[in-house]
Amino acid sequence: MTTPGRRLEARWRVTSAHIRALFLGLLLAAIGVLLRRPDALVIGAPLLVIGLWATATRPKATPTVVARVVHPLLREGQATRWQATITPGQGVEEAGLALLPTPHTEFTPGHRTAATAFEGGDEPRSLEVVCRSTRWGRRPLGPAILAVSGPFGAFRWEPQSVSLPAIPTVPLPDTFSARVPVPHPDGLVGQNRSHHQGSGGELDQIRPFRFGDRLRRVHWPVSVRTGELHVTATHADQDTEILLLVDAMHDIGQSAGIEGSSSSLDNAVRAAGAIAEHYLRSGDRVGLLVLGSRDTPHVTAGAGSNHLRRLLDVLARVTVADGTVSDEKRLRSQLRHHVSAGTLAIILTPAISPEVLAHAVALARRGISVVTVDTLPSALASPDIPQESLAQLASTAQEHPTETRLAWRLRLLERHREMTRAREAGVPIVPWAGPGTLDLVLRDLHRRSRAPRVVSR
Repeated sequence: MTTPGRRLEARWRVTSAHIRALFLGLLLAAIGVLLRRPDALVIGAPLLVIGLWATATRPKATPTVVARVVHPLLREGQATRWQATITPGQGVEEAGLALLPTPHTEFTPGHRTAATAFEGGDEPRSLEVVCRSTRWGRRPLGPAILAVSGPFGAFRWEPQSVSLPAIPTVPLPDTFSARVPVPHPDGLVGQNRSHHQGSGGELDQIRPFRFGDRLRRVHWPVSVRTGELHVTATHADQDTEILLLVDAMHDIGQSAGIEGSSSSLDNAVRAAGAIAEHYLRSGDRVGLLVLGSRDTPHVTAGAGSNHLRRLLDVLARVTVADGTVSDEKRLRSQLRHHVSAGTLAIILTPAISPEVLAHAVALARRGISVVTVDTLPSALASPDIPQESLAQLASTAQEHPTETRLAWRLRLLERHREMTRAREAGVPIVPWAGPGTLDLVLRDLHRRSRAPRVVSR
């Protein structure tokens, strides 16, 4: 699948080299004739002849150039080709392409240029540079500079800098799996065991036959041994709703792409993609809400592979908040979202924003099952932070390392206090560790959901 090409418009322009050749050729030829200097005539005659020949054979037809990016969607680590297809006219000799550098993008060749020569034919030629995206997000490849030249480089056809639409790079989900069922399945179909009996696959008990039981559920060994009909009772299989809340108010750490170090927002986005992929394949419904990000829509809960693509596309558009007043207002409005009963809310946050932890506590007090996943990089979560990790916090860390280290230790103390309060309020907080991250927490929530509760009358 390719993106639609963009046709480029321009006109032929004379180059400064051609003007210099004509001027110097005429000047030296005049000096040689008027002052009777054969050496000046010998030097200037070739320049004048080449300049006149290039003017006589100047290109007259406008070439057709179509620029495009081959793949409209990438995943982290995948590559595409920035391609320009050139259909030359008469008199076109060569063409060149140069791409400007783009963050989190690797180019092949490394100098980001390509060139080709035309041997008098009108066959189209393609110039392309391979671009590999190493981080999620919307990746603008370029802008690019393209030029087509005539004989001796006397005339050049050069459009304005070419800027194609940004290519979305969806996050590559981490490896994740959960063996423990969710605590409150309430849908119609799914693979989670319900608290109620129904037509499922997991055995609940063997009980005496009742009016309305199906004959295929008769358990003959127990019926023959007891002399009375007994049937097998099973738990119903239901699905549940998973709500992913990604904290984009802060991005702590430095992102070096898929093959390097990860920031807190990198961990959150990739973990959200992994969790969504796991539960969607299990038949559950998954929704997404990005806290603090501008122009990122709220994805309502859905199921299926198409819904996974929709979630990954939204995660690719996540941007960190700027810390302005409008971002704080946006966060307060987003925290007023509706969460239905029986939903499992998974909050992915570096636990730097007190508002996000307070929202987790408020959801837990309303009876919602809440799990908070700590996405802060492990190198930054330790009080004895190494110097190479300290440089990721701020640009002034190299100039004032002692002050930066002290300020970050104080912030870690505040973060520990806020996390302790959230745990005391019944909100489990676990660091992101890939497969099995949520198993122990979900097992505790499942036991808590089946335990008797004290109800005030």
